[in-house]
Amino acid sequence: MLQAKLYPAVYKSSSGPVRRVAVTVGYDGQVTEAELALGRLVQHVRLEKGENHFVFDIPDAGVDRTLPLSLRTGQVSLASDEIKVPVARHWQMNLVQHTHTDIGYTRSQMEILAEHLRYIDYALDYCDATDHYPDAERFRWTFEVSWPVKEYLKNRPASQVERLKRRVKEGRIELGAMYLNFDELPDEQTLAASLAPLKLFREEGLRTDLAMQDDVNGIAWCFSEYFADAGVKYLNMGTHGHRALICFDKPTVFWWESPSGKKILAYRAEHYHQGNYWGVHNPDDFTKFEQCVWDYLGQLEAKGYLYDICAIQHSGYLTDNAPPSTRSCEMVKRWNEKYEWPKLRSAVATDFIKTVERDYAGQIPVIRGAWPDWWTDGFASGAREAAVSRTTHSHAIAGQGGLALAKLAGAELPHGVMGKVSGMNEALLFYDEHTFGYCESVRDPYGRETWEQRSLKQSYAWEAYRHAGLLGEAVMGLLQSFIPKTDEPSVLVFNTLNWSYSGIAKVYVDHQLLPRDKAFEITDASGRSVPAQAGESRSDGTYWYIYVRDVPALGFIRCRIDVKDEPLPSEASAGSLSGTHVENEWYGLDFNLQRGTISRLYDKDLQRQLLTEDAEWELGEFIYETIDDRGALERYTYPRFTRRHPEKMRFEAYEEGAIWDTYRFKGETAAGIGHDNLTVEYHIYKVEKKIEVVYSLRKKAEAEPEAVYVSFPYQIEGGRIFLDVPGGNIEAGIDQIPGSSNDWYTVQNFAAVRSSEVQVVMGSPEIPLMQFGAINTGRYQSGAVPQTTNMYSWPMNNYWTTNFNADQTGGLQWSYFITSSADTTAGFATRFAWENRIPFLTRVLQAGGREGKAAPSCGTFLTLRPDNLLLVNMSPVEGEHAVMLHLRETDGRPAVFAVTSDCVKIRKATVCDVTGKPIDEKGKAEFRPWESKFIKLSW
Repeated sequence: MLQAKLYPAVYKSSSGPVRRVAVTVGYDGQVTEAELALGRLVQHVRLEKGENHFVFDIPDAGVDRTLPLSLRTGQVSLASDEIKVPVARHWQMNLVQHTHTDIGYTRSQMEILAEHLRYIDYALDYCDATDHYPDAERFRWTFEVSWPVKEYLKNRPASQVERLKRRVKEGRIELGAMYLNFDELPDEQTLAASLAPLKLFREEGLRTDLAMQDDVNGIAWCFSEYFADAGVKYLNMGTHGHRALICFDKPTVFWWESPSGKKILAYRAEHYHQGNYWGVHNPDDFTKFEQCVWDYLGQLEAKGYLYDICAIQHSGYLTDNAPPSTRSCEMVKRWNEKYEWPKLRSAVATDFIKTVERDYAGQIPVIRGAWPDWWTDGFASGAREAAVSRTTHSHAIAGQGGLALAKLAGAELPHGVMGKVSGMNEALLFYDEHTFGYCESVRDPYGRETWEQRSLKQSYAWEAYRHAGLLGEAVMGLLQSFIPKTDEPSVLVFNTLNWSYSGIAKVYVDHQLLPRDKAFEITDASGRSVPAQAGESRSDGTYWYIYVRDVPALGFIRCRIDVKDEPLPSEASAGSLSGTHVENEWYGLDFNLQRGTISRLYDKDLQRQLLTEDAEWELGEFIYETIDDRGALERYTYPRFTRRHPEKMRFEAYEEGAIWDTYRFKGETAAGIGHDNLTVEYHIYKVEKKIEVVYSLRKKAEAEPEAVYVSFPYQIEGGRIFLDVPGGNIEAGIDQIPGSSNDWYTVQNFAAVRSSEVQVVMGSPEIPLMQFGAINTGRYQSGAVPQTTNMYSWPMNNYWTTNFNADQTGGLQWSYFITSSADTTAGFATRFAWENRIPFLTRVLQAGGREGKAAPSCGTFLTLRPDNLLLVNMSPVEGEHAVMLHLRETDGRPAVFAVTSDCVKIRKATVCDVTGKPIDEKGKAEFRPWESKFIKLSW
């Protein structure tokens, strides 16, 4: 037997570059001398029984050729063959060192945050230490995220900052634009705020044209819009396949197209520690590293990899939050001393992407689609803080909008108020960052490190919420100063959305102004009675929900409070229902009193049933799931699950209200603790076409794997499921990169079942996760689409094996809003969802009007057109007479932006990038379908 293997390498030798051929001779005779020839090269060899191994080094000819191979003893030929020697592929492998910022995973957040600044000092020292190395071997480093650089620029001596600037300028150190590594919990406003360091970097002369997201296996689609306009040309995704599918079967460079057609060059890289798995940080084990490189290049060849260059990420050590090191430089040195090809090179991340852009331009595909992340499901292990984060995102938009209205009205903003905005957004970003907690959080759920880091992580959500509350009060303190009081107490309601609408405003009224036992009437400027419904009450005051009509876009109305000298009439209530069928102006519905659900929902306008007949899980059904083994999800298979209805569900009460009627059910679930641990309320609205479902759960602590779902079995013939992700709308399973998350989605504002004739829209202010078509946990099927038009909310689970919480406990509350319409546009769904997520700003004014001074009953600060533009956010520009608008087109139609104001004379409208840098000063902002833009209004 005669076998030959050509190694793909070109080796260095004293006589020049050579190729290496390994020859194996299987021999079954007596020991003998033989002549082994490969082309003109001859070796006299000794053959022994068994396998005999020999090596030929042949000159690298640089052309394809075929060489004869023969084995003979004396004049007797024992075997012959030939071996093809194609031109060696001139591989180059870039080794990209970075530190993966995974705050709290390996050590306390307090330690890790400080450590990342020290790493920059070390990286600069390592640059100095390797300046005399050959260029390919010099230490290079890529900043994965911008947060530590921002802090370094603020906290290090000028001399040290200058060292950093010099290394960035010469290309030895590269800056990343992403503030941290994010899943899809943050909304588009917060993600836009996360790019603020780019402005600082520009001011410091630091170039940033790379975004790097590592570990997380998806990224918000809005970034493709923001990056393209901000000059961030390249995206490096070092994705991790833990409990997730990975897009593409091999590393892929592609033009990632934004919702409006903008493009950035994206690279789906290998795992961000791929080089560490090979041992690149351990030059003492060169043989292991060598074999791993060859195996990997062989895999790329087998997969049809197009490029002769590849890039492998690694850290200084095999751990998250690793300090930099020069060990990989030593490995590159050893490799390049041995091999002519492949060449290894210490590189920054864009070295590879730019090479592909230059040398393979015609082979780079364009891919348009969202990139949903698989890992946001872990945030459901902290449902309370996820809800707080979501609520704060909504209040952040309302608060900044109110601040901008105050500035338009002429307010001098208090010193430090924009710091409240920054503090709120930064706290949100640190909570929404992908790392939830300690690496052993599930295996050691009650350990010291687990609870320390869990507490610190949770604190970011509450800190953001605190900032939002202070910002809200600052805003109302400013706005109320521009609205004179009247002779009666009144309620001011401000609308920070850019369309007029009617909806629910929540306001706390002291009992001195509105005694709890007195009848009253609230009227608007037109003299219409404003429906009011009491919520939670305390000794000093009551939360009131009032239904205000036609609040002007970016404006306000005043509602008068008239207290009567008579007792407050009691609302009708009952402890039982005479029947299960309920009707209002828009819906006819049937309750299942034993299950606490809605079994049938009929839309009178559309004249159709909206729910699956005889659904296994009815609308509003609380589903408690346990699984036998969370490891099944690690193996990408369905676990064996048990799903249960609540036990002892019963109808508790009916309460009539001026705005909605409440149908309350109580029961017990194995997910809860104590008697009557689950409450479900259905709010059937009387003032608008809407149903609200509110849940209260007294959760027990349970470290064994469990989950909760809520069922919404919509059945629309010919319907498809749509949702909004950060920065755009997608059809589930269709408008996304294959392999991205499709078993569950992180819904930003709405999910909709839509046909050509009807649309059902729902959302939740608190709960982002939804599954479509069925409960898909464990499906893991690339390219799968929803099986039906049924929807399932996923409020909580603890299915992870690391990092996320092992349990959660205590009182939890969350809700959903639902409507249906013949309007099947994305714009309708968007507006309905924003009206139900972004709160009106309210303030109660005491009586005290000055005689002779007219008090306005309504007003508009700013008018934006056309109506297919969504004002995502509006915030004052510090130090200027200006506000920054963040706008997105929502209907798939071109738009030309126009603005007028009753408060100020708009001098200029400037199209900017996400950081506020002007990119088009012509004053005419044209929007492509689905496009996001930032426009600064100056006066």
